Amino acid sequence: MMLTTILASSLCSTSPASALLPPPPPVPSIRAALGGQAPEVGPLEIDLGSGDRRAGHLTPWADTPPLDFSSRSMWQQDEAAAPAEATTAFGAEGSTRWSITGRWGVDANDTGNNEYGLGLGLQLFLVDDFAFAPEINLWGFSQEGENAFGGSLDFMFQWHFVKGETWSLYGDFGCGMLGTNHNVPSGGSQFNFTPQAGFGVTFDVGQDRRWIIGVRWHHISNATLYQNNPGRDSVMVYTGLSLPF
Repeated sequence: MMLTTILASSLCSTSPASALLPPPPPVPSIRAALGGQAPEVGPLEIDLGSGDRRAGHLTPWADTPPLDFSSRSMWQQDEAAAPAEATTAFGAEGSTRWSITGRWGVDANDTGNNEYGLGLGLQLFLVDDFAFAPEINLWGFSQEGENAFGGSLDFMFQWHFVKGETWSLYGDFGCGMLGTNHNVPSGGSQFNFTPQAGFGVTFDVGQDRRWIIGVRWHHISNATLYQNNPGRDSVMVYTGLSLPF
């Protein structure tokens, strides 16, 4: 019994199995392994591929410009790399333009009757070279009897049937509605229709702008909506500027 107790006490006081193993030998340092001296490393030699060996540093090629990271230089590089903004060809399908024009007309049957107008127009190219071209116009009429002022909404169509690189020849036609403060012509009515047709030419004047010159037959009548319908036929000329929308 006493022998069992002594053996148990001896086992309990013993360290884990790893403690029974001898400790590992110390690992010598690199300095000690080299006999107490640190290794000497010579300068780094780099072969640049042309037989030129350089030690310790790299020498850039003589024809390589230095890098410039200044804000001005970076901005100039970005500007040079940016592609130029593409300009839509004049009259291309899906393109839109607007115009401002001034106009003057004379009554073909009485040269004492004149008309003056200022208009804004929109050209929506439904297909190449063919546009729906509505206009809003302000008018002044000099005529026998009372002079008149008014406005019209005209629904026009425009076909550029001949085109050069910097010009185009077109025909236009349509009809509108005119309202005035006095009868036009005298003895007629204050509300009239305005069927019209003509020809024009455009010239490229730079920055996608076009100078417009045209001539139209311009009719004014009430289509017998009223008892009197004298009507009026004028030869109208106009000029203006067409711009991209």
